[in-house]
Amino acid sequence: MDSNLNATTPIPTPPNHLKHALVGSFAGTLMEAIVHPIDTIRTRIKSNTKQNISFMAQAISMLKTEGASSYLKGLTCTLLSASISRGCYFYIYEKSKDFMIKEHIVEENLAPFISGFFAGFIGDLVEIPCDLVRTRMQLEPGHYDYRNVFDGFKKIYQHEGPTKLFRGGAVYFTLDAIDTGLTFGFYELFKKGFSLVFPGHDHHVSLSASLASSALSASVTAILTNPFDVLVTRIQMNKKDKKLKIVKLVEKIYEREGFQGFFKGLTGRIGQYGLSAVILFPTYEFLKSKFGLDLPEL
Repeated sequence: MDSNLNATTPIPTPPNHLKHALVGSFAGTLMEAIVHPIDTIRTRIKSNTKQNISFMAQAISMLKTEGASSYLKGLTCTLLSASISRGCYFYIYEKSKDFMIKEHIVEENLAPFISGFFAGFIGDLVEIPCDLVRTRMQLEPGHYDYRNVFDGFKKIYQHEGPTKLFRGGAVYFTLDAIDTGLTFGFYELFKKGFSLVFPGHDHHVSLSASLASSALSASVTAILTNPFDVLVTRIQMNKKDKKLKIVKLVEKIYEREGFQGFFKGLTGRIGQYGLSAVILFPTYEFLKSKFGLDLPEL
């Protein structure tokens, strides 16, 4: 009788994390393409050391002086970065999270935070050089007039050296790892709570629960990490003949712009993060359920 049961009982196979990577890459690229104009406007606000300007005022100013195409500066760099880095994020995130939970290395609610943190570090190896070029392309004309992403890479390599492709890397690593860890961790945490209010079916996460968890986790993360975001932009703007120390930069921003200087672009950041999350996570959850990735594969 036992032998018959063993013969007919399906044996679960390990989750296919490569599918998670492909699904995450698609969802991440879609998300970045949609929110890119918001990011461009935010970059202009963060780079303005002389005045505090509202998100709407900056958007109108760019439209009047440079046209609607100014919102799309650096888009090709964004798409290139997102397609690779988001795939890395989700592959490492899902694989490490499953491993830590399965091997009982950490408590289940803590695993998403740690997995997201590591995923952020690995994905940044691709994203930091791309983000540097994108940020410079998004600045006002005359700062860095790169023709395209590859022209940007070439000029930085030739005039500043290969190591400068990772300018601001330490702060960016810290920011993105914290961003990713908090966003993924809060999402998983809030998703459990909202799933009780908006239950799904057949073990799938409901759209309402995913949307609510996405918006809330992204908003909380955006507020907590905005000061780091301002620092990264200011470092990336820096000319090659100047060396900025983080402590000195923090003091400089505080002296010239006050405490609010660290929260420049916050409105746009909350909007961008919120919109990004309600695109990324529901799309990811939908594709996971479509391909059966959120259930044990038999």
